[in-house]
Amino acid sequence: MSIYPPAEYSRLTVTDGRVEEFGALFNELRTRWVKVERLQEYDESPFEGYLAFRRGDYAEAQRLVREMVKSQTEFYSLVRERGVSMVRVRICDLPLSPYLVHYEMAAYLADVECGEDIRLVDSADVADLLARTGVSDYVLFDDRRVVALLYDEDTARLREARLVDKPELVARYVALSDALINRSTPLLDSPIHASWRKR
Repeated sequence: MSIYPPAEYSRLTVTDGRVEEFGALFNELRTRWVKVERLQEYDESPFEGYLAFRRGDYAEAQRLVREMVKSQTEFYSLVRERGVSMVRVRICDLPLSPYLVHYEMAAYLADVECGEDIRLVDSADVADLLARTGVSDYVLFDDRRVVALLYDEDTARLREARLVDKPELVARYVALSDALINRSTPLLDSPIHASWRKR
């Protein structure tokens, strides 16, 4: 049964492609944070790194996105201090999109250096889960709350964020997260990453 997009939710505030309530949700983290990324590109305008990627200046794009990730020292310090598990599952369509090849992979490598468990999985290997749940992008906070992220299909801009805290529905996202984690591979051990490095 489909769980995405959720029908029972509270709408969060999206401004300029960002969820305003994320800061408060991050500050309340105590155990686990799981982000599932399904789109093959996100419009991250007006971030200069993304704009560099769009104009084909890949070296500058990678430098800027790594800098941006590394600048989030307060956030990474907080999660380390609390012992919060940080897991990001990237569902990849193969061949990889230019966005993943020339931009986002650099961000993921920086995320790993900062302590995140970045995991990759071929969408073909989780096609059954995707078909059964209808899932796309979401963030799981402490196995108690989920924020479903809905993007405009034409522009890849975030258009809506839905907060789910109904225990029965959150439990289904927890089960899905665990299944995706089990079927994915840590970035540096992933055959997807290995083939990216050989390009």
